[in-house]
Amino acid sequence: MIDQALGNFLNTYPEREAMKILFLRESEGVYQFGARRVFIKIEKGNQILVRVGGGFMLIEEFIKQYTDAQVERRGRNDVATRFQRKL
Repeated sequence: MIDQALGNFLNTYPEREAMKILFLRESEGVYQFGARRVFIKIEKGNQILVRVGGGFMLIEEFIKQYTDAQVERRGRNDVATRFQRKL
């Protein structure tokens, strides 16, 4: 149920083209978002909530707040990998 709701949300997300980080399923309600493991639940019908700290936030807010940090982190990791290959 969570997989289907998340898939429907992401497929119809208005800023889908700008998303550079994917949600990769680990298990029911547990996903990898970049280097961050997130827990997702559905409440009040179709509201998708992501666990952050001790609480939850709407998925739209989560994507806006955490995407840039994950993209930056991925970029830093790529630089380190390239440097290690040169050595």
